Amino acid sequence: MGRKIIVLLLCAAYGYTQSGTPSDTGATLTVGRNGSLGLETSTTFVADMNDGSTGLETKAGIELVLDLFPRADRGALSPQGQGAAVRLQLKNAAFTWWNTYQTDGGNYEQDDFNSWTARPLILSFDSLVSDVVWKNFFLRIVGTQTVMRTNLISLRSIFDDVMDTDDRFYVFKNQALWASQRYNIQAFPLLKGRLDRDLVDVDYRSAGNVSGILAGGVEFDKFSFTLKAASKANGKDNNDNAWLIGADASVVPFENFKIDATGFAAINYDADGTENPYTGGIAAEYRLPFLDTLIFAPFGGFDFSYETTKKKTMWEAGGGALFYTRGIDTRLSYRLLDYDDVIPVGFSLSANINEESQFNALFSWFDPAGEDSLIRNFGGFLQFEIADILSKYGDSPDYAALIQLEYSINGKFFPYLRGGYKPEINSQIQRTGDFIITSAVGCYIKPINFFALDCRYERSDKQETSGFNADNGLLSLSFTITM
Repeated sequence: MGRKIIVLLLCAAYGYTQSGTPSDTGATLTVGRNGSLGLETSTTFVADMNDGSTGLETKAGIELVLDLFPRADRGALSPQGQGAAVRLQLKNAAFTWWNTYQTDGGNYEQDDFNSWTARPLILSFDSLVSDVVWKNFFLRIVGTQTVMRTNLISLRSIFDDVMDTDDRFYVFKNQALWASQRYNIQAFPLLKGRLDRDLVDVDYRSAGNVSGILAGGVEFDKFSFTLKAASKANGKDNNDNAWLIGADASVVPFENFKIDATGFAAINYDADGTENPYTGGIAAEYRLPFLDTLIFAPFGGFDFSYETTKKKTMWEAGGGALFYTRGIDTRLSYRLLDYDDVIPVGFSLSANINEESQFNALFSWFDPAGEDSLIRNFGGFLQFEIADILSKYGDSPDYAALIQLEYSINGKFFPYLRGGYKPEINSQIQRTGDFIITSAVGCYIKPINFFALDCRYERSDKQETSGFNADNGLLSLSFTITM
């Protein structure tokens, strides 16, 4: 049965395939009109300079993605005249059947690929809105963006979508090929939980917090306002009359400048000793285009929460800027960071602070070497993190950095240098007192389409409290063919 499945897949690929377009990760073979079949094979030689051991590791994988309903905006909008209309919209929605076949080790037969379990059809979308509209007014029956949450400001970075990789269903549910090794490969943030990107995030979207929500408001091109109400349980079971009442607002006073505000108050949520907050937040962002591809976007904001049960006030202030160098909508993947096209190209700098003077900052840069680089053919990436700058929770701030510099030679040879420095952090998110120093030098080579070599020497030295522990390093040569 296993061989029949592989034969059918390859026949489908042969019957419907069009030649793929070369890219940094190869090309996709189109199966029919709504599916794709991807293959990746690699063998890596490694020599451990510490003990003299050598070996090979071979991996092969097949990824089948059938977009039964390809990604698009779906829904219905009743014709608007003088009366009311219905607006039902599902943004960027797709129904996908996603399966992977993979094996590790170089001495295998065909059926080794078929150690898999059937996976269900997956629905993914950006937002769902179900409204009754009349002129500029609306009654929201269901809306995934009208929620009881106050979190308008946080540390923002070029690598936000990399660090939030678990928000992707195929990573969180281990749907994609080698999901644990391809997404957020460098494990950003480097300081793990010691870098608190959200000092205030009051979120009532989890199961058991709200049984229903209803909202209504008004919207114009440059202004919108929404009132919302939610109950903890349905009318029969909400015996404590636990409610959340809130509002959202958005205004565009002039082009490219936007101000958002949100807030809500809990009523009777403390009946069983749980939290009962009053919250509010405001944030502003301005986009200043120097050119079509060079866009400067400063931002700032403030989140506030007063917990009436504990009589405790919490707040977070933050701000910074992002500087996009290849346009605000350009998203790329990168072999050492993330295999998805989720990374904007440019710079970011942000900081946040709370009522306890916990002060954090984050600087990031990403610009792959090539013809489109800000400095032609020169590029790389940088992540620099500082947590607890004012040393409120320790005797010194936490800091970590990882940088790679590379150069493109004719788009085929990419020599690179990489270095990193970070504290060793245990499973309880505490510093051990030791520091890890990583370094690498190598060359990534793409001599022909779909084939790549990566020759590298890398080390992981450790600065311990007792002295310096040197690592003799690893020497590796990786061969990869991807389609």
